[in-house]
Amino acid sequence: MGMVLGFALFIGVLIGLMISALLVITAVIMTAKAARTRAHAWRTFILVALAALPVLVLAVYHYPYDTGTPGSNYNLLFKHFLLIGLAYAAIPGAAALAACLTTLFCRKIAQNK
Repeated sequence: MGMVLGFALFIGVLIGLMISALLVITAVIMTAKAARTRAHAWRTFILVALAALPVLVLAVYHYPYDTGTPGSNYNLLFKHFLLIGLAYAAIPGAAALAACLTTLFCRKIAQNK
């Protein structure tokens, strides 16, 4: 049964990494576009992403999941491992998305014509 739980963790991480990669790529493209018209967009992006990472890790770590004991309810343990893998792997994407959204609050660069 340990191999099945390991597979659940692997699948959760794999799905989370795909979500995270999509979110990071989208956030970087949107921030690059915003950097043309907003001051300090990249600086804000990096600082917020670095601040959001540990906050999100702690949020996932302290989230009250239903856990089971070995030999009890493997459906519950399978779901727990899948969600834990998904959550931890999706954290960089969520941090990048939050950082991208905060760059929209940066002041606009004055354009002289």
